[in-house]
Amino acid sequence: MKKQNIYNRRAFVKTSAFGLAATALPALGWRSPAKTDRYGGLKSVHFESSRFFRLEKADRWWLVTPEGSAFLSFGLNHPDPDYMLQKYNKDYWSEKFNTTADRNDQVFKEKFIEKVMHDLNYFGMNSLGTHCRKEYYGELSVPFIQGLFFVSNPYWKPPVPRDFIDVYSDAFEKRCDMIAQRTVEPRRNDPFLIGYTLTDSPVLTDRDSAAHGKDPWGGPSPETTTWPRVLRNLGADKPGKQAFVSLIKTTYNNISEFNLVYHTEFTSFDDLLQAENWSSFTSDKEVNDLSDNHLFLLDILKRYYTVAYQAIRRYDPNHLIFGDIINAQTPPPDDVVALMTGFSDLVAFQFYGDYDEQQALIDRWADMSGKPLFHADSSFSVPYREMPNPIGAVCPDTQTRANRFLEYAVRAFSRPDFLGWNWCGWMDSWEQWRKERQHTGLQDPFGNYHSPMPEAMSWFGERLYEVGRGKKVIKTPVY
Repeated sequence: MKKQNIYNRRAFVKTSAFGLAATALPALGWRSPAKTDRYGGLKSVHFESSRFFRLEKADRWWLVTPEGSAFLSFGLNHPDPDYMLQKYNKDYWSEKFNTTADRNDQVFKEKFIEKVMHDLNYFGMNSLGTHCRKEYYGELSVPFIQGLFFVSNPYWKPPVPRDFIDVYSDAFEKRCDMIAQRTVEPRRNDPFLIGYTLTDSPVLTDRDSAAHGKDPWGGPSPETTTWPRVLRNLGADKPGKQAFVSLIKTTYNNISEFNLVYHTEFTSFDDLLQAENWSSFTSDKEVNDLSDNHLFLLDILKRYYTVAYQAIRRYDPNHLIFGDIINAQTPPPDDVVALMTGFSDLVAFQFYGDYDEQQALIDRWADMSGKPLFHADSSFSVPYREMPNPIGAVCPDTQTRANRFLEYAVRAFSRPDFLGWNWCGWMDSWEQWRKERQHTGLQDPFGNYHSPMPEAMSWFGERLYEVGRGKKVIKTPVY
C-alpha cells in the first residue's frame, strides 16, 4: 500500500478480494429469496402483473414490480467510479482490483459494479437511486431510477443565466426530443427501470436562489438568478421574452403602471419587448416584482413540463415519471407544487433533516396532490479531518448518525403514502477532491465502512416491509 493512504484515519482491517471491510450479512427477513421476486418485491402482497413497475393503492400505496409483487424502494445514490479514482485512493483500488484504475478498463468496471452490488446487499438496500450514471452499468439487474436533465438548473450547481433555457423556443423542444431519444428510448422496455426523475432541486423562486451558508447543504453558495428574471431580459425575437410581455399586458392596464413598479421609463409595451438586459438578474429590494415573477414562473413550468413529458412519452409509454425533485429545504408555494405534481405520477422531494422537520410539509403535499411520496435524496453525515464540510444534516458521531437514520426510516416508511428513500451517498469524497463541500458516504475512500451504519441499515432493510405494512410496533436498536 502506498504512502498516500496515511490520509485514512482508521487502521486498515482485514479485507476481502474487493476491499470490503466485512462479510455481507445473510439475507433474512423479506430479503429471503423465498419471499421476494426477482425485483425484490414482496410475493405475499400481490397485484395484477404487468411488464413494468407501476403504482397501486390498496391498504397503502405501493410500487408494483413487473411480476405483480408489492415493492418499497430503499435505494443508494452516487455509486460512481470517480469516488475510487482520486489521487488519494486510485493506487489503492488499482492494487485491490489487480488492474488499471481507469473507468474505461473493463476489469476495473466489472470489479466496481460487483462491489456496488455487494454494498447494496450489505446495506440492506434494493435499488439504485437517480444519482448515478446508469449508462456506465449497462444492463442492470436491480431496480433503478433514471435521471433526465432536460433543464440543468439545480441549486447545488449553482446555476447561471444560460442554464435557464427558453422553454418556449423550438430549440427546447428539439433538446427534449434529443435527450429522450438518447436516454429514454433505450430504456422503454427495461423491466428493472422504475421511472424517471427530471431536475434535482431546481432553482425556481427567489427563496431557492438566495445566498446560503454551510448548513444543511454542506457548503456556501452565492445568490443566483431565476427563470422569470432570465427570460424577461431576452431580446424581442425570443419566445420567452414574448411570453413575458404577453403576460405583463394582461397584468397592467398600461405601461405607466408597469414603470411605477419596476422603476423604468418605457414608452410602450413594445418598447419593453425590444429591451434586452433591462432589469436585474437577482432580487432588487426596490422592485416589487414577486407577484409578476410568480405568475410567469407558473406559465414557464406549465410549458416546461408539457414539452418534457411529451418527449418522454413519445419514446416510453411504460414507466413512471417522478418529475422534478422538489427542494423541501426551500419549499415552493403550494400552487407551484400543485402544478409540478399535477404532471408527475408521485411527489418526489429532497430534504436533509429529521422527520419532524418535514412532516407538516409532506403531509400537506400528499393531501394536496393525492399522490404518494418519494424521498429522492438525503442523508445524515459526520465531519472528520478529510471531510470538514460534508453534505447533509451533520451529526457529532456515527452512532448518532445511525440512530437518526433509523428514526427517519421507520417513521417515514410507516406512512401509507411513502414509497421510497434514496440515501446520499455511497463513498466519501475527501476535501482534496471536493473543496467546498464533500459528498458523504457509508464508507471511506478505501472501502472501510462507517460502523454502525451498515448494521443499522441492514437491520432496517430486513424489516422494510414489516415497517411498511405496519403489522407490529418496531423497536429499533439504539447505538
